Amino acid sequence: MSDDTLSAQQLLALLQTKPHAHRRILYTHSIPAQSAAYSTYDPVPGGMFPQLYTHQGDVLEKALQKEHVVLATATASGKTFATALPYLTELRNDPNARLLCIAPTRALVEQWGEQLTSWCPGVLVKTYTTNLSDSEKRTIRQQAQVVVITPDMFHMSMLPYHQGWSTFYHFLRYVIIDESHMYRGVFGTHMALILHRFRRILSHYRETLPIFLFATATIGNPKEHAKHLLRQPVEAITQNGAPSGGRLFVLWQPHDPLLHSDAAAELMAFFVNHGVRTLLFGQQRQSVERMAKMVQLQLPEQAKTKVMAYRSGYLPEQRKAIQDDLVSGKLLGGVSTNALELGINIGHLKVAILDGFPGSVSSLWQQAGRAGRGTQSALVVLVLRENALDQYFAAYPDRLFEARAERALLNTQNPYILRSHIHCAAKEFPLTRRDIDEFGQEAMHHVEELVRDGHFIKEGNTYHLQNNKYSPAYHTAIRQIGEPLQIVDEQGKAIEDAIDHTHAIMECYPGAIYLSRGMSYRVQKLDLEKHRVTVQSCEVSYYTEPLVQTEIEILKTYPETTALPHARVFAGEVDVKRKVHGYTRRQNQTHVVLRTEELKEPLPLILRTQACWVAPDEELMRQALVRSYDALGCLHATEHAMIAFLPLFILGDSRDMGGLSLFPKHPQTQSATFFLYDGYPGGIGYAQEAFHLVKPLARATLEALVRCPCEAGCYACIQSPQCGSKNANLDKAGAIFLLRVLLGDIVLR
Repeated sequence: MSDDTLSAQQLLALLQTKPHAHRRILYTHSIPAQSAAYSTYDPVPGGMFPQLYTHQGDVLEKALQKEHVVLATATASGKTFATALPYLTELRNDPNARLLCIAPTRALVEQWGEQLTSWCPGVLVKTYTTNLSDSEKRTIRQQAQVVVITPDMFHMSMLPYHQGWSTFYHFLRYVIIDESHMYRGVFGTHMALILHRFRRILSHYRETLPIFLFATATIGNPKEHAKHLLRQPVEAITQNGAPSGGRLFVLWQPHDPLLHSDAAAELMAFFVNHGVRTLLFGQQRQSVERMAKMVQLQLPEQAKTKVMAYRSGYLPEQRKAIQDDLVSGKLLGGVSTNALELGINIGHLKVAILDGFPGSVSSLWQQAGRAGRGTQSALVVLVLRENALDQYFAAYPDRLFEARAERALLNTQNPYILRSHIHCAAKEFPLTRRDIDEFGQEAMHHVEELVRDGHFIKEGNTYHLQNNKYSPAYHTAIRQIGEPLQIVDEQGKAIEDAIDHTHAIMECYPGAIYLSRGMSYRVQKLDLEKHRVTVQSCEVSYYTEPLVQTEIEILKTYPETTALPHARVFAGEVDVKRKVHGYTRRQNQTHVVLRTEELKEPLPLILRTQACWVAPDEELMRQALVRSYDALGCLHATEHAMIAFLPLFILGDSRDMGGLSLFPKHPQTQSATFFLYDGYPGGIGYAQEAFHLVKPLARATLEALVRCPCEAGCYACIQSPQCGSKNANLDKAGAIFLLRVLLGDIVLR
């Protein structure tokens, strides 16, 4: 029996033949198949598009009524065709009509180009990428009717050099923003400001905006999010009329949750050995590399090349080759970060394995949707990690499948990002006072700084670039912090495309073991000035983890505060001062610490961001000590657990947040304090959400701690793999006491 004929139930039966599977399977959840619901809307008499699904017909109807639309339906529901429909209809009336499609990855750009070429015979469809010659770019600007592009190229090429695109902009009828749920956090903030610059440019070439069509995975606020990106009213379509084959979810509890990645790799090897095409999602770039190697070690020699790792950072030709091999079936599976979470058609996969809850309900459904596309059923295995949120869902699995998708957040007033795009906008057209005001209330402050720094010149009531040959867009990376670094071997040959500044310091300190495409490399030199990491190929039986020290300085406290019993809660701006001072070596199979190394020169990271902090009063901390709790441990454990549960409320991963606890006092608050801070420069809104949601967040955290059966605290409740102090000074009972007092469940007398 080939893997294509196996149903989800048959795949579950196969999994149950695995030794001890009955102990590992905690819960199964079936999502029934759905039959198609068809639209009756027909804008063209005679039926130009027969058998449209209801959501596809709704998109077409609203777009033809000149409404901006966001389509938020499940994976493999035909969102690509739905968002292309209005343009395909427009071509019947206006053969000169133009379409712009923006997709977040190069792979999706290529896929969109192929689809639109097949749907638009006789129309010049072009993908606008970095490897085009100047003459090819000029031809596209002058002749292409459909342009497909990444946000990066759009930001660097189409906006600064808009004069060359004037004809295209004049005839532009529709703009497709694909996978718009990806535009959250830092990336989303950049995208919102890019679209603001785009609208400003369009106003110089036409009287009205083209129609914008957003396609997104299921998120909690699709209409609000699209409106925030576009700054225009947007209609949301969320009812899905596409058929689906149903899915069967399994929650898999490893015999040791600390070894969750080993268990996930073992499961993938099990299915691949049975000829089942499988995709395994990991959470971090280096853990994906380790899992791919673990899978290969468990396969027979002839099958080892049938599984490959896939993630960002690979060279473009490497990523394309892996995608092609997945689609063709040459590969039986891939081990990927969320890079394959997007709508890339990667063939008939039957099983999706998730190494831990991926940080949001939205991502859970996206990753699950990579298997069983169309009317095929599929098996999804969620391997539970040792962290609090995974074990919360282990105890209350119904809550996982009943949970609403989280809200996507972005912050267009982030000072670092806003300043960059104001700089970019001045290259496109001189800035008027009205332009500046439309960027937001903080914009004028940044303009004045750019004048003081010599970047802008004020002439009358407008602001110009001092050096008009300079293109700020080329120096504004929209996906990462700081200028990227290249990873090269000792001969200078590129191993990977690029790594951002923060990841370089956390993963590429001297002595670190760096994994790439199944190969191990030891970092020889990290040169931040030359933006280069030099590595040497090696074979070792261990991996490395950084040792980090953290301090926080409060720069500004916002006026709004929240009072809890025996504590005050604040939000504001902070400097988080981190320092990588050493690293540990852990054995690959057992994960035992082999040794600890100190760096000759510690690597500093200063992050100016937003935070919220809780400052318990002296009486609460005195009572904690009277009851023999570890005072610092109370704060530290509460901090860990609240960070772990924040993804229940927002579309953000707990790894996007950091924390710090101090006792007896922080030098500025003058009291015991624990902080929750955004992991991005300028902040992206997570800490402010934590501030506004502090009571429900504290309640969810308390319930989880009380429910966990451990006595002293474990990875299912208060321990964190991200902890810079390696989970020292944690007091679970003290955290429960602290939270009960803060919520008013215990009244101190």
